[in-house]
Amino acid sequence: LTLSAVKKLEFRDTIGKLTKKVIAFKKQRLAGMKDEIVAEAIAAGEGTEGNKVVFRFDFGIDGKLAKTVAAAFGKKLQDKALLLVSADEDSNRFLVCAMAPKGVEVDCKEWVSAATEGTDGKGGGKKDAAQSTV
Repeated sequence: LTLSAVKKLEFRDTIGKLTKKVIAFKKQRLAGMKDEIVAEAIAAGEGTEGNKVVFRFDFGIDGKLAKTVAAAFGKKLQDKALLLVSADEDSNRFLVCAMAPKGVEVDCKEWVSAATEGTDGKGGGKKDAAQSTV
């Protein structure tokens, strides 16, 4: 198959525009899912004893959304820490995010490290909030 340079540039431009549309669609879909994810996380937290909650909801590896969900969870349930796990099957990756409200003695950085041990994940954080992507 032989393509002229002009056609190749046209195809690249078209693919770039379509890629931007897909990304915008996914972001819009995730924004609409935020309330659902928060509600399910809070329900899981209310049904859990102790001060740690592990919750999985597959919305991809959007760290900003994970942080927003964890913050909303912390405002509602101030006595529990959340470890949120989300997978992105398209890219074969997953995100682990932990957040603990003030007064809850949980080392989130250690918690995330333990959850992703042996996976060569990348991430970091502090004692009260951490995340890793594998």
